[in-house]
Amino acid sequence: MKITTFLKKYLFRILVVLLMLAALTFFFVDLANRDELGEAFTRLATAKELYLVLAALLMLVSMIIKAYRFFILIKPSSPRLKFHKFLLPFFLGYGFSTLGPLKSGEIASVEINKRSLSIPRSSSLAAIAFFRVFDLFVVLILFIIGLGTTIPRMVEEQYTVYLNIIFYISLTGTIVLSFLLFFPPVGRVFLRGVKVIVGKISLKGIKWLNTTIDPALENYYTSLQYLYKQIFLALLVIWTTLIRWFLEFYSFKLTMMAFGENISLFDAASISSITLFVGILTFVPAGLGTGTLTTQYLLEQLIAAPTVVAKPSSELIRTFYSGLGSFTILPAIAAASVIFQTIVGTGVTLSVAAISSFFVKEQEKKEKEENKEENKTEVVDVIEIDERKVR
Repeated sequence: MKITTFLKKYLFRILVVLLMLAALTFFFVDLANRDELGEAFTRLATAKELYLVLAALLMLVSMIIKAYRFFILIKPSSPRLKFHKFLLPFFLGYGFSTLGPLKSGEIASVEINKRSLSIPRSSSLAAIAFFRVFDLFVVLILFIIGLGTTIPRMVEEQYTVYLNIIFYISLTGTIVLSFLLFFPPVGRVFLRGVKVIVGKISLKGIKWLNTTIDPALENYYTSLQYLYKQIFLALLVIWTTLIRWFLEFYSFKLTMMAFGENISLFDAASISSITLFVGILTFVPAGLGTGTLTTQYLLEQLIAAPTVVAKPSSELIRTFYSGLGSFTILPAIAAASVIFQTIVGTGVTLSVAAISSFFVKEQEKKEKEENKEENKTEVVDVIEIDERKVR
């Protein structure tokens, strides 16, 4: 393989992996330099196990609910499909997306669904396109809410003007995005305008829009128009999405509670959404790399409410805020929660994916054997029919 071909094929993936490794290295080295690394692992060892187990279970339940809402859009194209059969291939694809850039595991799941469940690729692509957009929209809204509520408590007063600018730009962008994403005629007109502009600048650009963006947008609009006609399914999708995100945020809150911190569910949602948004912007999975650093930084800056749990004397160095009796979260506790969410969250996902891969392979073998038997039966039937005709 030529070096230019290799770079074109793998350069982006290599850069993403290097970014993830660099961010994780910086995370641990920075903790070590501040003498917080040992304490972070001590916190993990002395945390309340019940809260950590509940947090891990909520992560798993959130994955199952995410799979079910995906199943809702897949089901019409495969009426005989059962949820328990769909669950294993979904977990396999979800495992890939944990470590891959741009949710590449969900793209891999298109092929997994096709080979193991005979689900049309167009149906999987339409569902993926819809939920990528829908989740991004929800995260963006939560990001804006966080900019208006949680983040101002972390930012010094001289930066509030810049924060307000970001807030209103994000709000305006979300309103415009709403029209583009949820009103197909507006989105199609916008894409035509982009094509006209790009076509005058780059032939490769217009080709990419026609071959990649245009089909993906149409697949998304197909799912959207289907949900507009099916009110019950649309409500089911919305509710499962809200429940899924609630479980994700509550899992984060339980993790903090395991280390004796008391943050509100609203703050947990704000921090998580900002972390996810940073992961989307950097093309790196939110649980690894830049997301890890973002979560740690936001937790350390967060002014948390005091808990009723007695604190060791070493924690009396916290910064108390006049009139509030509040304090910033200790770096060691912030790091311990991030390590748990990253290692355990990623570990649960990859473990389930590894287990699922075994069953998916077995399922593929059975289906291939069944298809061979069906083909043999069809051949025998055809031969018998031909013999009757000859007689």
